[in-house]
Amino acid sequence: MPPLPKHHAIIYLNRQPLDLTQRLDGQFRKERVHHGEVAVIPAGPHWEWGFKGATESDLLPLCVEDAFLREVAESVEVDPDRVEISPLLGARDERIEQIGLMLKEEVEAEGLLGGRLYAESLATALAITLIRDHSSLGRTAAKNAARERAGGLSRRALKDAVDYIGDNLEKDLKLADIARAAHLSPYHFSRLFKQSTGLTPHRYVIERRVQRAKELLCSSTLPIAEIALLCGFANQSHLNRHFKRMLGVSPKALR
Repeated sequence: MPPLPKHHAIIYLNRQPLDLTQRLDGQFRKERVHHGEVAVIPAGPHWEWGFKGATESDLLPLCVEDAFLREVAESVEVDPDRVEISPLLGARDERIEQIGLMLKEEVEAEGLLGGRLYAESLATALAITLIRDHSSLGRTAAKNAARERAGGLSRRALKDAVDYIGDNLEKDLKLADIARAAHLSPYHFSRLFKQSTGLTPHRYVIERRVQRAKELLCSSTLPIAEIALLCGFANQSHLNRHFKRMLGVSPKALR
């Protein structure tokens, strides 16, 4: 393959082991790869690979733009010019595997399980994992990525974030925009917000939307489909799923 323009974390999903031969940036390896194992391929070097023992391979490639990786590195106070992703040619990485499977589930549900905010959080988690566990910075990056203020968000930052979410529930909220309202990077905001509220930003937004929908159902005669859109859900089915999960009843039953 020619040099890849993006960083890749590739998860092997075949149930049967695969005899894989790889050469990456002069490093040659021949091994048996098992379900769930991961290869990390940095952007730039040539990558050669081949396999035998199966008619096809089932791979889940997760692609990360270098510009996004640099942005996340800056948000955790790591010099992006010092971040060089190190290749990994088949090993267990449970964090990457978990992130990949959650993203796969979200794509297959066409964004109806979590939406943009959820996907952005997973993408940021993947970039942090590459920086912390698979870059040239090693332990230094890990310490910087784990740095956080004790006690969560300041009272003012929490109020600014909560007010922004409340004022924009009907919109396709982005993690970066909520973090900007609190004057923080997306990475630091997510960690500190969870410390302050006990919820991820995505989970908090879903709960606020369900509560707003409940209020409208009880105080108006608007169609349920219209209420779903007013509260930021993709459609009535999206509202029904989260409403029933949180409150134990459907919107129609409540009304």
